[in-house]
Amino acid sequence: MNQKTILLVEDDLVAVENISSLLKSRNYKVEYAVTGEEALEKAKNHPDLILLDRYLPDIEGLEVCRKVRVDKRLKSIPIIILTARNTIAEKIEGLYVGADDYITKPFEGEELIARIEATLRRSRFAEQDQEDRDKLSAELKKIIEEKLIIPFFQPIVALDTFAPIGFEVLSRPPQKSILSNPEYLFKIAIACGMYFQLEMLCWETGFAKWKSFDRSEKVFLNCIPTLVEHDNFSAGALLDRGIMLSNVVLEITERISIQNHALFFKKINKLKEAGLKVAVDDVGSGFASLDTIAETKPDYVKIDMSLIRDINSDSIKQSIVEAIVSFCKKSNMITIAEGVETREELQKLIRMGLNAAQGYYLARPEPGAKFEKK
Repeated sequence: MNQKTILLVEDDLVAVENISSLLKSRNYKVEYAVTGEEALEKAKNHPDLILLDRYLPDIEGLEVCRKVRVDKRLKSIPIIILTARNTIAEKIEGLYVGADDYITKPFEGEELIARIEATLRRSRFAEQDQEDRDKLSAELKKIIEEKLIIPFFQPIVALDTFAPIGFEVLSRPPQKSILSNPEYLFKIAIACGMYFQLEMLCWETGFAKWKSFDRSEKVFLNCIPTLVEHDNFSAGALLDRGIMLSNVVLEITERISIQNHALFFKKINKLKEAGLKVAVDDVGSGFASLDTIAETKPDYVKIDMSLIRDINSDSIKQSIVEAIVSFCKKSNMITIAEGVETREELQKLIRMGLNAAQGYYLARPEPGAKFEKK
């Protein structure tokens, strides 16, 4: 078997040494770069895979990924992005620019090796014959046409009463499908030009299931700016799919940059006029939280889990969250803490005056039966 070459793009030299040692122990040849420009130059050597840090000293890892994908000589090289942030929104952005996978730091060595091997196997998709590509495309069309997406729901709980104020929808493909991995499903949808249809299906099925619960709380639907900017995205299109805007909170992630600000905010304002509520998601980590909040004037502000993790023992995080809470109270915005996983975190958030929270400590995502109104 030919020895595979991995291009490791990472500016943390300790991480470079540790990852290189691991890869070499598994018979991979390793080249490394510490900047984006150096990575683009070394990519011309056609490594078998690129491990690409999300944030680099000169240009963003995603920009490196974009440049690789638009270069006809390099576009087939599989790319795994290394990131300290683990959100669906960030992964979707990576998929949009052409990443094959994400792995969150810190990670176990065996997980990294497994991800590399899986990505190398999947990368053969581009080299497979037309029959195999048609099989994946047909499966995606089947999922969309037969509405086979399964909605899961995670409660968002008020911290004064511990009653839910809403439910965030998380969508899953059929377990027995060849596209059973949600990240791979969205990757194929992007490759096939069917991302908009897939995301709209996720919204439609999630909202329909939520309505069957006969509950009065809001349903929170995840949204990336690219979706809002799509030509077919409008209040009318959502109403045609049975989505009543007055029952919806649109979670706009601020991890993904807005490409057309004028168009984006024009559409958002029309949706708000039609009764839809808005939440700015992942606040405290990403592109432009303050700008996004100022422009959208959201009803809800969801504080990123990176600020919530161990907040009970981290004074810096406490100061940042206190400032966000103070601002939101003055602006009549409801604060929601994301990713609460311990009792100590929850108790601290209550003392700090946050309005609501969600996370595994409070409730894990469920298919829905337990949330039906009795």
